[in-house]
Amino acid sequence: MTRFLVTLALVAYNNVANLWPPFNRRAYVPTNFIATVVLALVAFGPLELTFDEVVGSLELLDALGGVALGALISAPLFVALRWPSWRARIADERTAHLSGASLAYQCLVHVPLGTALLEEFAFRGVLFAAWEATESSPVAAIISSVVFGLWHIAPARNAYLLNHPEPSRGSMLRWISVTVLATFVAGLVLVWLRVISEGLLLPFTLHATLNSLATLAATRANRSVLA
Repeated sequence: MTRFLVTLALVAYNNVANLWPPFNRRAYVPTNFIATVVLALVAFGPLELTFDEVVGSLELLDALGGVALGALISAPLFVALRWPSWRARIADERTAHLSGASLAYQCLVHVPLGTALLEEFAFRGVLFAAWEATESSPVAAIISSVVFGLWHIAPARNAYLLNHPEPSRGSMLRWISVTVLATFVAGLVLVWLRVISEGLLLPFTLHATLNSLATLAATRANRSVLA
């Protein structure tokens, strides 16, 4: 019963939190950090999971591999900035205000500690381990990745509304559907990396590096579009 409640709670958490305006500003990192602590208490308490089952191996090579993979995957974004049509696609109003210290905070704190830490611990750690305890690894991977996709419904909506002030309902629903599908597939890949590396460090550093560099690329695209 506990794992079902945790699964439902994870579906609801991010979608409800994104309806609270302060969540995507100063409250984001502390709120998600508290959520990570609460989830850890549930995982190591009622769910009776072990540290090894949830977090696994912590090898430096995995961390370096995740950073390298994240940089490799994000590299095409920076190449694409050379063309105006691609700059317009990469630009994101969520990063339009970032520069200097605020950009550094976004890339070095907000993304890794506010986003990647909770999401990797929750989905590739707790949820995957909780379902793998009684189901096969593929079933656990699918469940955790489906929830990871649903986790992004409200963020996708918010991002679309910010970048398209007067959207049609159909275009917004298509964007949300594509985002949910894309994050479901990304979830499967991250679970696979968690399994082959026997720990969360590789998917965590990949996730943090990729998202941080994508933020940097979007910021540079915004400046080029405005210039």
